[in-house]
Amino acid sequence: MAGRRGCAAGPYSPPARMVRAAAGAWPRTDDDLADWGTSMSDTPLQREYAQHLVEEARKGRMTRRQLLVRASVVGLSATAAGRILAACGGEETTSTASPTATVSPKVGGTLKVGMVSPIVALDPTTMYDTGSIAITQQVAEYLIWVNNDLTLRPVLAEKWEPDATAENWTFHLRQGVTFQHGKPFGADDVVATMDILLDPKTVSAALSSFQGILSKGGVEKVDDSTVVFHLDQAFADFPYLVASTNYDCLILPSDYKAGTWQKNPVGTGPFMLTEYKPKQSATLKKNPKYWQQGLPYLDGVQVVFNEETQAQALALQAGSIDMMLITPVHGSQALFSDPNVTVLTTPSTMHRELHMRVDRKPFTDKRVRQALAWTLDRPALVEAVLKGKGEVANDNVFFTLYPLAPQDLPQRDKDIAKAKQLLADAGYPDGIDMDLTVEQFEEIPQYATLLQAMAKEAGINVKTNLVTVSYYYGSGKNQPWLEVPMGITDWTFRGIPAQYYLPAFTSKGVWNSSHFKNAQFDKLAVDFETTLDEASRRTIAKQAAELLLDETPAIIPYTISVNRATRKNVNGVTADPAEYLDLTKAFLA
Repeated sequence: MAGRRGCAAGPYSPPARMVRAAAGAWPRTDDDLADWGTSMSDTPLQREYAQHLVEEARKGRMTRRQLLVRASVVGLSATAAGRILAACGGEETTSTASPTATVSPKVGGTLKVGMVSPIVALDPTTMYDTGSIAITQQVAEYLIWVNNDLTLRPVLAEKWEPDATAENWTFHLRQGVTFQHGKPFGADDVVATMDILLDPKTVSAALSSFQGILSKGGVEKVDDSTVVFHLDQAFADFPYLVASTNYDCLILPSDYKAGTWQKNPVGTGPFMLTEYKPKQSATLKKNPKYWQQGLPYLDGVQVVFNEETQAQALALQAGSIDMMLITPVHGSQALFSDPNVTVLTTPSTMHRELHMRVDRKPFTDKRVRQALAWTLDRPALVEAVLKGKGEVANDNVFFTLYPLAPQDLPQRDKDIAKAKQLLADAGYPDGIDMDLTVEQFEEIPQYATLLQAMAKEAGINVKTNLVTVSYYYGSGKNQPWLEVPMGITDWTFRGIPAQYYLPAFTSKGVWNSSHFKNAQFDKLAVDFETTLDEASRRTIAKQAAELLLDETPAIIPYTISVNRATRKNVNGVTADPAEYLDLTKAFLA
């Protein structure tokens, strides 16, 4: 189920403003800018921004990895980014390749993948669960793929650039690409797909990502290979919103009719879906006309559905499947020591958010919320529920994986004396009772049990109500997770902090389960995305994180690393921080 939450962006409509560095900080002459590896074909903003990145790196305010991320966001090529790195005094390379990537690719064979069954019909515009996403990602493609290091990899878009205000983003589309039914790919397909996603009647999860940022009709066809996204307001990280981390943004042919994809699955991807048996299996074969010459290596993919992690793990050990889409530590511990198995791991911002309704007692008093947060032994939680496959978090969504994560915030940890004092100050010297709704998903029940024990030390008696995933999230007007006074929600990986804080913590956020409303935070949320200057963004990020830490509308104790188990003969596969699946270069040795 992970993957449903966290793709939204809350609505807001401030006047656009892009903050620049102090006068004189960015050289302005073409000769100066050319020295940094940009070209005259780049926009003035790109060339100016490249110089800004160099200055930030030289002053020690930005690592080379962070520079690469920001360079890719504004559309600077990998070559330009490399030259910028050289200008900073060295080079740094990052790789998301699997350990066996040096093995010469072998053509042919069928890869067998174990995963949970899709919950909903296979429709790229409305899907929200990992099974549906993983299958459709083999058939259809995004404009951009988000790499493990948060850099952006061009797919159906070859390049992109913002204008001087970052309110209008021009995307140059890849030419020579055809859909599997023979129709050439072009601008009409991007416009048509976005119109579907931006139509409120579609009920797409992607729609919430664009609220207040991009409206239906805001995508303009310039010519067959160029489109312009005219935003409702400036947004410095816009490419992430049309990339793989906004999972419903797979590009479909312009003649696509909503709701028909499962019967007629068409895309530009490396594989074609030839058979789909709900709750049983899916069969895909190689797309012989795929635009990446020589790819994919595999003849096909066979997907086997199984709801139980332990059953998938046993199938992998027996060799009846070659890999698991997701390998949570619970139910698959034996795989981590199996000599025939490789477990790929990558850091992620995937996390569990324990929200508290700030508009309902006792959570109207932030001291009560803070008290519960101070009872948690976070390192112990990471070890107990994740077997160390994760990182301690600090009750805000500016996670350490993000380039602008605050580095000097005090880490909240276990302090029972402080928790008791906060409760006493709030009027609960003899303790307090709380009701917690818990979804039956991966390690969450175990986390809730440990939380009960930790909270009890401070006199907080937590009563848990364990429910199914489908009940917890519901649908339509019946969504218990948005109504219960306290609950634990699974949030999947997102490429930028805004994809968390806009829906979850702004006053009009569509997934604001804590019902938190704070005018100061709303302003910081706007300022962060309407600002290009990295130093200014870093300051804003720290202020926003400090505010969330102080108000504590939610407790976020850890982030979860993503594990993907494969047989030793599987190559060209990576663990993806969003649990997504790219098999374009997969092969069996």
